[in-house]
Amino acid sequence: MPLAEELLEHARFLANLDPSTTSQANIRRAISAAYYAVFHLLAHEVATQVSPDFPEGLRERTQRALDHRQMLTAAKAFYEAGQAGKRPGNLPADIKLAGPVSKELSLIAESFKDLQEARLAADYDALNRFDATDAVTLVQRAESVFRNWKKERESNNAPVFLASLMFGKTWNR
Repeated sequence: MPLAEELLEHARFLANLDPSTTSQANIRRAISAAYYAVFHLLAHEVATQVSPDFPEGLRERTQRALDHRQMLTAAKAFYEAGQAGKRPGNLPADIKLAGPVSKELSLIAESFKDLQEARLAADYDALNRFDATDAVTLVQRAESVFRNWKKERESNNAPVFLASLMFGKTWNR
C-alpha cells in the first residue's frame, strides 16, 4: 500500500478510536496524518510526472525536494482561481490551462490549504484545543482529496497544477 494511503488509513484509525475522546495526542496526530496523507499523495504525483524511476531513488529524492510552503502558495493560487473563474496568478504567461480550474481541482487545492493550516495548529499550537469531531471532519476532507484526485488526475490541467506545486516559486525567473 502506498504511503499516502497508509497515512490516510492511520488518520482514520486515530480519528475514530473513540468518538468521545478528549485525547489531544490522538486527535492532533489524526489531523497531522490527514494532512500528510494528502501531501504524500500529491508529492508522489509530482515526482511521477517530473522524474523517471531510474536510477533507483531518483523519484523519491524528487518527492523529498518539495517544499510545503511552495505547495501551499500554489494550492492557494489554484483555489482562488477556481473560485473566481480566473487563471491561477502564479502561472507564467506562456503556460496555458486547457480550461477553467475545475470544481474538483479547486476543492483539492482548498483542502490542501486547510489541512496544512490545521496540521500546523495541531502540531504547534498548544493553546488550540481540538475535539474528535474536528479530527473526523479533517480526515473526511483528506478522503475527498483522494476521491477528487482520481477524477482530476487525467485532466489536462492536472500536469500544470502538479508542476506548480514544485516549480511555482521559481519558474518565473
